[in-house]
Amino acid sequence: MEISINTHTAEPQIEVYADRPAVTEAIASKLLTVLSEALVSQPAAHVSLTGGGAGIAVLTAVKDLLEHSTTVPDWSAVHFWWGDERLLPRDDAERNETQARQALLDALVDEHGLPEENIHPMPTSEDAAHPAAGAEMYAQQLESFAPEGGIPGPHGPLNMPAFDVMLLGVGPDGHINSLFPGKDSLTVVGQTTVGEEDAPQQLGPPLRVTLTFDGIHTAQRVWTAVTGADKAEAAARALAAEPDVSEVPAANARGAQETVWHVDRAAAEQLPRV
Repeated sequence: MEISINTHTAEPQIEVYADRPAVTEAIASKLLTVLSEALVSQPAAHVSLTGGGAGIAVLTAVKDLLEHSTTVPDWSAVHFWWGDERLLPRDDAERNETQARQALLDALVDEHGLPEENIHPMPTSEDAAHPAAGAEMYAQQLESFAPEGGIPGPHGPLNMPAFDVMLLGVGPDGHINSLFPGKDSLTVVGQTTVGEEDAPQQLGPPLRVTLTFDGIHTAQRVWTAVTGADKAEAAARALAAEPDVSEVPAANARGAQETVWHVDRAAAEQLPRV
């Protein structure tokens, strides 16, 4: 199963920072700026969140920046979505939603005017009996915010909102969201979501819901946060000249307008270009 990179997306740019705090603060600052600028010319902005250590650290950095930043978007017009989720009970500590709420979203609701209805979590295990059902439920949520005619995708229009920014982490095995090496979900086209029944055991709960590559590629900006020496090999493989996406899905983590890899020095150790 060899999968090619979607060449109709933006080539990756690499930005190297000293350490994880520098990476997460840089992304947080850019996120506030991009959302503020987007809302000057459009009625709403949409962000896709990710879990993992670096992904949640970005949200914590946003919360910290709000204490002194002069660039703050109108949170009442910002919508938050997820790139993937563990199919677990509501409020389970391993859910990306739970961690994101603790890091940032609850504070935005309580203190900064974010409407609770602007938070669009993926289904819980109480909502969906299995990942395929959860994927279909989330696809319907996405469709309810799609512009007329959908968003241009690599295999035809997709019924989903236009993400201004998609945040991604990268696993040591090269996975993004819940798109894992060698899995059938990597080949799904023409739809926004897919269920995963058997995520690798060492990576936590096996039942997942995830956006597809097609869903990822509709995002205007795809920003990855990659930190730590344990991610160095995955970063090098993903950013190699001719990567095999089936072996390193992160190689296909690309946005329509912009793709930026934010890496710290430890994660950049094996990159030939830096």
